[in-house]
Amino acid sequence: MEMGEQFLGANPILPVKDVRDTAKFYQEKLGFEVIVLWEEPPYGVVKRGKTVIEFGDRRELYAGSGVCSIHVGNADMVYGELNAKGVEFVGDLADRDYGCRDFRVRDNNGNMLIIGHDLDNQDELIRQGNIA
Repeated sequence: MEMGEQFLGANPILPVKDVRDTAKFYQEKLGFEVIVLWEEPPYGVVKRGKTVIEFGDRRELYAGSGVCSIHVGNADMVYGELNAKGVEFVGDLADRDYGCRDFRVRDNNGNMLIIGHDLDNQDELIRQGNIA
């Protein structure tokens, strides 16, 4: 196995104000399953598909400063699902010049989630530096 193949994934740890409230938001609004909620220290883990997000409080000063990019199979389908649940979006669902179709939401702490999928012509768009 080559060195690059040793890297299997990453889990963001987002700063939050309240672990329980955050877990509830991710479950009810974003469709994640709550895997773990620890009382002490306050810490939570949620999962949807292969996406795992962790968060802990006692980071109130930094709550809302996190950014997480979530790769999905079809951004349009996920956008429609979240829209039906009343999730507020930051900007529009769109094809981006970096070769992704994505949209943005903020969690209940203000952390930014960028949810999207790669475009078929991603390599070409990146080489060109723009999108047609």
